[in-house]
Amino acid sequence: MPKRTVCDTVRNLNRYQHFYHLAFDSAGITFDFDKVVFPIFSVSRNLGHLEVSAGKTLIAVIVGAAAVVTVVLMVTTTGFRLQDEVTVIRVGVLPDEDAAELDRRYAPFLQHISRQTGLDLRLVVPDSYRDLLARFGRQELELAYFGGLTFVNAQIDHDARPLVMRDVDARFTTYFVVKGDGPLSDCVNLMCADLAGKVITFGSRLSTSGHLMPRHFLATEKAIVPETYFGDVRYSGAHDKTIYDTRDGNTDLGAVNSEIFRTMRRDGRLTQGALQVVWETPPYADYVWAVSDRLSEELVTRLRDAYLMLEYGNPEHREILSRMGARGFLPAGTTDFEPLRQVTDSLGLLAQQ
Repeated sequence: MPKRTVCDTVRNLNRYQHFYHLAFDSAGITFDFDKVVFPIFSVSRNLGHLEVSAGKTLIAVIVGAAAVVTVVLMVTTTGFRLQDEVTVIRVGVLPDEDAAELDRRYAPFLQHISRQTGLDLRLVVPDSYRDLLARFGRQELELAYFGGLTFVNAQIDHDARPLVMRDVDARFTTYFVVKGDGPLSDCVNLMCADLAGKVITFGSRLSTSGHLMPRHFLATEKAIVPETYFGDVRYSGAHDKTIYDTRDGNTDLGAVNSEIFRTMRRDGRLTQGALQVVWETPPYADYVWAVSDRLSEELVTRLRDAYLMLEYGNPEHREILSRMGARGFLPAGTTDFEPLRQVTDSLGLLAQQ
């Protein structure tokens, strides 16, 4: 394995991208507190005495050891944040629709954030909700758009910090939909004898609006346990897929994000009358933009301010907000998602992740 000097490693740390990997996977510095190895000298601790390789002075040993201690303290100090030299922000979003639609939705927004912050924002579309969590955990993302359930997991496992939420996210809902001309079109409020034994489709297992909350409200409002009430329980993986599966008759009942349903009607992807909404859940808190806890407070503030300055009365801003199903953004806090965390605990979904 090639060795590098402390200065080389510090330069790498300032570039931040793989900070923890360099420090702990020995790509930059080799140390395990029992042996410290640099290209210019070797120091071993053996039963309390130091052995210095020939031709090297004790001063070099002390300086090298001090540098290692400094780096270790930087890594392990809880207050450490990525510094302001950061110029690229990798932005992960929920893959709740196809990639082309996600790019259309977020492109103007990312351009706005870039203009306001001077940062280069790069959209990352993961393969699944679980992949979004994994990428955030591997520090491949600095900013992520989570659903409530994925945020709760990211906060517990990876110290995600809530940044902002859309104005609609404090009171979000799920629609239960059926085929417009199908046999369940008159099953208002899910009150019909023919519903039992039918096929229900949720979105992703990690979706708040497509699985967690509709499952919760089926139990609390309708006394329905999907696995015992319905003939089959399926997971499409995305809201638009659930909508299309229901429209095409591949499932009898779909649980979908109400905002995506309305958006697909507005932009023509879903024709009027193709689906019938038979029940809307009570409201709950859902989506949130969150940042890595490695970002400095100054960077977090710059990002938050860029969100909060969007005003619906500004025509350019209105176009950005409309694509994202919002009229504005609000600061978000961890307490906003405490009720959701309790629901997640009650359904045992945290233990399954």
